[in-house]
Amino acid sequence: MEIHIQKCQNCRSRNLRNILVRDQVQMVYIQCRDCEQLVARYVLAKGGYFHAGKGFESFLRSVERDGDFASARDINSTYDEIEAQIQAEFDTLTEKVTTLYKGKLP
Repeated sequence: MEIHIQKCQNCRSRNLRNILVRDQVQMVYIQCRDCEQLVARYVLAKGGYFHAGKGFESFLRSVERDGDFASARDINSTYDEIEAQIQAEFDTLTEKVTTLYKGKLP
């Protein structure tokens, strides 16, 4: 696994803005807040958008945009699994980044 804290290729700043575009395909554009240049663009896979703290309704909107249809019980179960999985992934990532940067995040 490679871990990188993203920074602007132009001015080396880590002061970045995420711009989520929800269309047929969901994309995230990363813009430098300091020099306003495009840093990167990511295309999200189906079910790839999860917004921590926004709850079940946010998850339902994401599922709806993906065109997935399922029973309410299945959707609720999927949400619970994804929420727990993403938090566990983030906790592991935080530990690795802290170790990589010796406790001082860039």
